[in-house]
Amino acid sequence: MDFVEVEGKSYEEAIKKASIELSTDEKDLDIEVKEVNTKGILGLLGTKKVRITARIKEKDSPEEFGIKFLNDLGPRIGLSFNINVSKVNEKLDRVLFLIQCNDGDILIGKDGEILEALQHIVRLAIAKKFKENLKILVDINGYREKRKTALSIMAKRLADKVKRTGKGLKTDPLNPYERRIIHTLFKHNRNITTKSEGEGHTKRVTISPVGNTARGVHGRR
Repeated sequence: MDFVEVEGKSYEEAIKKASIELSTDEKDLDIEVKEVNTKGILGLLGTKKVRITARIKEKDSPEEFGIKFLNDLGPRIGLSFNINVSKVNEKLDRVLFLIQCNDGDILIGKDGEILEALQHIVRLAIAKKFKENLKILVDINGYREKRKTALSIMAKRLADKVKRTGKGLKTDPLNPYERRIIHTLFKHNRNITTKSEGEGHTKRVTISPVGNTARGVHGRR
């Protein structure tokens, strides 16, 4: 039972009764006043009656709120979403919102720019609602996994050239998630080191030979 209808001699008494019947705190109730009768029996006594309907407030988790936020957004831009939520990695405690939809490219944009903006909006909405900075990842039609594969292939090719020439090379500008993919790829590599360089949200990753980081660095070719 998530709601009750009760009466009391005062508003406070009615709420207290509802709280007891629903076994929850008064602050967790949504109250609707149904009737206030200030007349007593035959209109002679000074008693009054208050009748209310009390419901337990919905307690969304950040994940549930994120799903609702995205589902409300879909119709506004003419898209219908099917959303699944899971943990990307238990250690990282990052939550993945995987959106499946037709015409998903509209929300991905060039090199995932629109997708990054959407993810930022969802993160801000959750932070405002729950007063916490939840680590989230928003993906559309598996784009990020495809992008991860493409970035890994590109980075390995650059690393091979770096080892042949002994000179560092830079990637194109990448967002934080994409840079992390490359840093993780070479994290335990004894011959290659990586470093993010630049200002702002997107930065280039410099791939350099270990021990020769001072040598010339070239942009991606």
